[in-house]
This record gives sequence, structure tokens and C-alpha cells, in this order.
Amino acid sequence: MDENQNAYEDTRIAEIERLINEFKYKFRTGTSNADNFITIHEIERLWGELQSNTNNIYSDMLHELMSGVDESMLIRKKKENINSKE
Repeated sequence: MDENQNAYEDTRIAEIERLINEFKYKFRTGTSNADNFITIHEIERLWGELQSNTNNIYSDMLHELMSGVDESMLIRKKKENINSKE
């Protein structure tokens, strides 16, 4: 893997960590005071935002990995199997 790819992956990992830390901060802040406690709805919203944001990163990562796969050997092997079965 080249340095640019490593740097890009490090950036994505840092973004996931940032999102998790932001979620933890908002959760802890919202649950630390009994007089100003967040609602279950707000917790669910925070959780949904965390899932959505991290899923987007994971989806992009999987898409990039799949687009980088060299399928030529797989296609060649599949054609050989098809030809031998005919």
C-alpha cells in the first residue's frame, strides 16, 4: 500500500474515532444531570446519527476496496470452467 492510501485510511479511522468521541461526549453530557437528562428519543437520534455516519464511511471503504480488485484472473478461471463443462 502506498503512503497516500495509508494516509487516507488513517483519516477515515480518525473520523470514525471523532464521531464516536462526539457521541460519547453528547451522551455523557446529556445523562450527567438529573435535572436536564436527555430523552430516550434524543439518545436514539444520537445513536442513529452515529450509525449513519459510520456506515457511510464503511460503505465508501468497501466500495473503494471492491473497485481495486483485479478480476482478470477470476474471469479467466471462470471462462475455463465454463468451457470445460461444455
